Amino acid sequence: MVLGVGFDLEDLEDFGRTMDQSGEAFLNRVYTEPEIEYCRSQPHALQSYAARYCAKEAAMKALGIAGMEGLKWRDFEIICATSGAPQLFVTGLAASAAKSLRVRRFFVSLSHSRSAAGAVVVAEGAGSIPRRPPASLNTARTNSAGRRPDKKTRARS
Repeated sequence: MVLGVGFDLEDLEDFGRTMDQSGEAFLNRVYTEPEIEYCRSQPHALQSYAARYCAKEAAMKALGIAGMEGLKWRDFEIICATSGAPQLFVTGLAASAAKSLRVRRFFVSLSHSRSAAGAVVVAEGAGSIPRRPPASLNTARTNSAGRRPDKKTRARS
């Protein structure tokens, strides 16, 4: 049973600027050593970094914990299986949230072009949908302007 789906998309020009401005501090805050080694070994390292960043953001969204206090980027790690497929491993607070939601496994899809990188993460569990983590682990929902959506500001489909 699908417990959550997350998606993120990054513009590579903006992402590259962030990496250039923040340098090694950004890499060490966001990525694990195996992720850094993998990305540096790729012919288009920027795209590899951006796709993994998107997967971490998408995983936070799939778990409903984006913005949770104490959550670390490095609590999410994207490693390539021997088949080449990306795999998501969670530790720390991310693992605690996944356990409380009874996540059995994650499905990850990474993609990039010359101008953008993106990722989708699906959290799968067994049985019925469990309750979300307690409010102390989750932040209030806000829109991109930082306000709670109301009837007047909700997007219509």
